[in-house]
Amino acid sequence: MVTRLRILSAALSLVLGTAGGLASAQTQPPQPPPSTSPNDPNVSFTAQLLNLFSAEYLGRFGGVEGFADSSNGYGVRYFPLPFKADTRLTYVSHPKYQEYALSVRYDDTTFAAGRYYNDTAGATEGVGHLEINHNPYTGLQYQALLQDHNRVSQLSAGWAAAQGPFRVYAEAGYAWQGTGNYDNVKGPDGYQESPFVHTEVSGGKSVTDGPATYGVYGTARGYFFPKSVQLSTDLSASVTVRPTDYSSVTVSEFERFAVGDSQIGAYNFGRYSRSNVDVVATPRLNAGALSLRSAEYHFRYSFLGSETTLNNVAFTARADVAPAFVLDLTPHYDNERSVNGLTVTSEGGVRADLFYRNDALPVLIGPRIDYVFGNTTTASTAADGTTAYTVTPTNRWIISVKIGAK
Repeated sequence: MVTRLRILSAALSLVLGTAGGLASAQTQPPQPPPSTSPNDPNVSFTAQLLNLFSAEYLGRFGGVEGFADSSNGYGVRYFPLPFKADTRLTYVSHPKYQEYALSVRYDDTTFAAGRYYNDTAGATEGVGHLEINHNPYTGLQYQALLQDHNRVSQLSAGWAAAQGPFRVYAEAGYAWQGTGNYDNVKGPDGYQESPFVHTEVSGGKSVTDGPATYGVYGTARGYFFPKSVQLSTDLSASVTVRPTDYSSVTVSEFERFAVGDSQIGAYNFGRYSRSNVDVVATPRLNAGALSLRSAEYHFRYSFLGSETTLNNVAFTARADVAPAFVLDLTPHYDNERSVNGLTVTSEGGVRADLFYRNDALPVLIGPRIDYVFGNTTTASTAADGTTAYTVTPTNRWIISVKIGAK
């Protein structure tokens, strides 16, 4: 009898325990998502990786320039290192010289040293560059810049103040540029040096009225030297209209006027004019795993040269290739000519962005590979008045790291 009671008691306990467990499972709240705290032993690898970097580190990849070109070399510019201060590394191997530099941006101050890109034809050495530049939006400003290969160097100090939409800046310093002996006729290799005072006033205003946004901006500057003065002003205006939530049209105009002369070639401004039309559509049309992300057209015209200087068309489609990856493909066409029409570059290409997607990341991030094909045509006039055209292929790979919107 005792044995039967024990068996019955055990069976009853098993049934009640099972029922209680089922009831508990049905009534308890859902489990929270996996922890992203770096102290949790079950934290995801992505969260652990993010904890190693400063909060804004990933956003720095937007300025990275990487490329591989069979004729112009390969390398990367401004690659961010994972430090609190914005530290960038540059290394590019050109056919005739190496480009290398390290820059740090910390507490409104830029420190940079190395040899940068030299656009002089036939260059066998990069441009030497050593710089300390403290330039907050307001307050004390100072700069020490040393460069070679006919680039400007200067030592200067000044002050900036702001009130509402306006900013006033003034500095005094000493600048020098070029090689050889001093020459009042400032040829490309003539040595130029002079103390100077530089003043600048800038300001602007942007107003949104319904689907339209209007903007007006301007800068007035002056360079004062012992033997000359140059005054210049930049004026720009833009109108952006959004016909729908997924499209915008922007028309902008930029005008620069200058009078006088500068004793330092790098500070010599001239007349310039540019008109832009930018059309952007983001329809987000979907067809299964494929979607049309954007269609863009950019147009630039020069009233001074009475000619079109830029035509650019691009379309971007997205494919969800895996839960953690998306692929953006962008066929594009670019046609650009110099204001004087002597150089015309016509290129097509296909750009591919392979993005890594994770809920722990606020953006998409991944490598970009762009294959560009086309040519540059350069016109030159001989002594007898005939015009010769030189066509140079521009086929190349451009590789970089891209930050994208989800």
